[in-house]
Amino acid sequence: MYGSMKRILPLLIGCLLLLGTVHAAPVTASISGERGLAFRLSLNGQPVSRGARPQIYLDQLRPGYHWADFYIPVGRGRGVNYRTQIFLADGFETNFVLIARLGFPPSLRTVSTVPLAPPVVYPNHGPYPTPYPNNGYPAPGHQNHGYPVPAYQLAPVEVDNLLQAIQRRPFDDARMAIMRDALHESFIESEDARRLIKSLSFDENRIETAKYLYSRVADRQNFYQVYDALVFNSSIREVQEYVQSVR
Repeated sequence: MYGSMKRILPLLIGCLLLLGTVHAAPVTASISGERGLAFRLSLNGQPVSRGARPQIYLDQLRPGYHWADFYIPVGRGRGVNYRTQIFLADGFETNFVLIARLGFPPSLRTVSTVPLAPPVVYPNHGPYPTPYPNNGYPAPGHQNHGYPVPAYQLAPVEVDNLLQAIQRRPFDDARMAIMRDALHESFIESEDARRLIKSLSFDENRIETAKYLYSRVADRQNFYQVYDALVFNSSIREVQEYVQSVR
């Protein structure tokens, strides 16, 4: 009996190690500097880039949390150091944008997470990794080959300016046109989406805009905040059903 256990034990350990390897399959990530911002990166204390670059692609990473240290040159041999912790979801490529704006500390924002499974091919629209709203067109930042390029995220002051421009228009049609033009290739926060939707007069237009803005929201886990801009429970249900259908 003891001899049998000695023979079985290495096999069991090997199976457990194999299962652990399968569960912790390598994941990938990309980090882009907003508006071509160049930076140097160290991950978990190990240098990743030689010199400052506007974009870095990372592969063969383990899922979970990692420490990311950035150095952002500002000229004349000086630079800004920024450290943050990033989370990489198992089975996904996670895409970040590094933001450094005058008067604000640097920040790293998650733009998208894309499944590493093969892309699904949609008729007449080419391959995309996941279904998209708006008649099959991808969300801002996505290209036809299925790999996302981080789009520009509006700063709070830029959202305020957009809201002021919208409120100067007397009718919803003009307000919605300005909104779509401004957000064609940009992302906003859910709270900003709520403010923009609330500027519209008619609930049917708010519903349509809420559906449109779902693909333009950077923090989709907070999209529930948008429902506060809808007047009727039936309107909220319609948008909720739409969100469920495109997830």
